[in-house]
Parts: sequence; C-alpha cells; structure tokens
Amino acid sequence: MQIRQSLETEKEQLRKLHLETFGEEEGDSVSTLTLQLLDDPTAQPLLSLIAKQNNQILGHILFTKVSIEGNHAQGGFILAPLAVSQECQRSGIGKKLIQTGLDKLKEQGAEFVLVLGDPAYYSLSGFHTKHQIKPPYELSYPEAWMAQELKPGFLANISGTVRCADALNEREYW
Repeated sequence: MQIRQSLETEKEQLRKLHLETFGEEEGDSVSTLTLQLLDDPTAQPLLSLIAKQNNQILGHILFTKVSIEGNHAQGGFILAPLAVSQECQRSGIGKKLIQTGLDKLKEQGAEFVLVLGDPAYYSLSGFHTKHQIKPPYELSYPEAWMAQELKPGFLANISGTVRCADALNEREYW
C-alpha cells in the first residue's frame, strides 16, 4: 500500500470514497465538504493524503489550516475528514493515514492539529481533550473535540476559538 499526496485528477474518486464510507445519512454532505475544502483558498495550506493499492484509493485524509481568534499561532491544522473504504476498515489504514499526516505536518513546522471525532478512535493516535481551544460552535459531544501538539508544550500556551476554512466553518459540520 502506498500513502501519498492526492492528485487533482483523483477528486472524483475521493468523492465516491467519502460517499461510500459515510453512507446515505452523511455521505453526500461529507463528500461535498471534501471537494469544497480541496478548492477553498482559506483552507491553504492543506495536506491531502490517500492510501492506494492496486490502482484503488482505499483511504483519504485531509488536514486544513486553522487559526485561533485573538492568538497569533500560525501552525495549526484540523483533521477533517478521514475516510477508509468499508471493506478495508479496521485494517489500520486510517491510523497509518493519520500518523503519516502528523509526521508530514510536523516536518513542515506545524504546531498542533485539532479533530472532532470519536474519542475512542482518535485517542489511539495521541489526540486528547486537555487543551483550551474552543470549537466555532457549541458541540453536542464536547469530549469529541480533541487536539494534539506537534511542538512540545505548545498547547499549554494557547487558548481561544478556532477559525476554520470557510467551507468547514458551517454549523452543519459541527
């Protein structure tokens, strides 16, 4: 399996992967969000990685730039969304995509990464709730709002409300 940066020519495959992964209830919304984020200038810089084997995309992860209102932190990202094809779930592809993404972002000087997701899953990759960064909207499940610092000690010195790319800053995604 190869993990690499996604290509512009793979957008339709990414749309289909997110549709399949998230099903009828959320698939259309998440696949639309994915394509919007890939084209959103306020999401730049971004990191879009795929897991590919035998010419088939098995997984996709997207990290987009964030800022913190009232704070000068410039090295923040949010992980959203992550998709792994249904037949490959629970095979470690998602975890490999997360780790590869975190490693690449750290190499590029990123300071922290945020995620809104299943605490049981994302805590396995080092995400936690011990931070003072607020989401843009009140959450039904605040325990799902997690962070990971890529620069040691960084999260202890930052607080405020996150500002995401325009495409992700819509209430429906929170």
